[in-house]
Amino acid sequence: MDEHMKTTFGTAVGGRRVALALGLAGAAGIVLAGSGRAMAAAGAVKATVLYGAPKDPAAFDHYYLTSHMPKVYAIKGIDRVELAKLLPGPNGEAPPYYRITELWFASPKALEAVAATPEWKAIIADVPNFATGGATVFLSTVE
Repeated sequence: MDEHMKTTFGTAVGGRRVALALGLAGAAGIVLAGSGRAMAAAGAVKATVLYGAPKDPAAFDHYYLTSHMPKVYAIKGIDRVELAKLLPGPNGEAPPYYRITELWFASPKALEAVAATPEWKAIIADVPNFATGGATVFLSTVE
């Protein structure tokens, strides 16, 4: 990880690194638009946020859906968002994460532009308010 990404990745939440500010290719914001196929254009980038099991799932869901996500939806520059709540595995075992948020951007530059905004920085600062089970972010190119 380069030094720029280390300084923009975020703070510790629940004992884990929150890889959310994402300098080289920042993550999050939400505008439900387009299809997965439309986003699969060359150069598209996806940020996947994995939220660990919270101490209080009802409190997590309430804050996440009524306070955190509206802040994300207000950011311009995100082409698509998918929210999911994980189900138990085929054997009934608890899933390894509680929720997944996927954020789609047209390019790494689009992601960088979002990550540079004060609004994005406020969203990153908001994560410890609800993510008591930690949060992990992966970036990927869309094929």
